[in-house]
Amino acid sequence: MLDIGKVLTRSFGLLAQHPLGTVWLLIQALLVSLFTLGLLAGPMQVGLYTVLTRYARTGAWHPEALWGHVSGHNIVAGMVFVTSALAAFVVGLPVAVPNALLASLLGYLGLMAIHLLWFYTFQIMVDDEQTWQKAIRKGWDLMQQGGLGQHLLLIAILEALVLVSTLSTWLPLQISMYLLLLGFSTVARAVAYVQLVPQRAFEV
Repeated sequence: MLDIGKVLTRSFGLLAQHPLGTVWLLIQALLVSLFTLGLLAGPMQVGLYTVLTRYARTGAWHPEALWGHVSGHNIVAGMVFVTSALAAFVVGLPVAVPNALLASLLGYLGLMAIHLLWFYTFQIMVDDEQTWQKAIRKGWDLMQQGGLGQHLLLIAILEALVLVSTLSTWLPLQISMYLLLLGFSTVARAVAYVQLVPQRAFEV
C-alpha cells in the first residue's frame, strides 16, 4: 500500500537537494511544450520523469536525461494529455456551463479523472516505452494495488499545495512559489511510483 507520509517526506528531501535543478527542469519542459503548442509535451513529460524516477530510485541526478525522447507514441501521448486537460478546463468555465456551481463541479471531476488516469502514465512509459493506452491501464492497476483512497488523498494534498502559491499577491513570489510547489508535486509523483515499483517490474 502507498505510504503517503513516506512519499511526502522523501519528496521533500529530494527536492531540498536540487531545488533549483528541479525548477529548471520544469521551466524547460513547460517552455518547450508551450512553444511547440503541446506537440512536444509528451516527450518532455517522459524526459522529466526519466530524470526524476532515476533520481528517486538511485539518488543520481542526471538532468541531461530530459532530452532525446521524441518518438511517435510519446508525441501522441502528450497531445492526448494536453487535449484532455484543456477539455476539463473548458468544461469548468462558466461560459461553457452557465451554472457556476455545476461548471466548477464538472471541472473538478474532469481534473480528478485526468489526475487518476495520468498519475503514473508517463512514469510507466519511462520504464516500459509503452504506448499511452497500455500505460494508463497499468497505471490504473498500480493505483488500485497501492490503494485508490491513498492516491486520491495524495492527489488532493498535492493540488492543495500548488494552490498555496496563489495566496501571494506579489507576482514574482507567486511564480516562484508555484514553480517550487509544482516541482514538489512532480517529484512526489515519481517518488510514489518508485515506492510501488522500486525497480523496473513491467515487461515491455
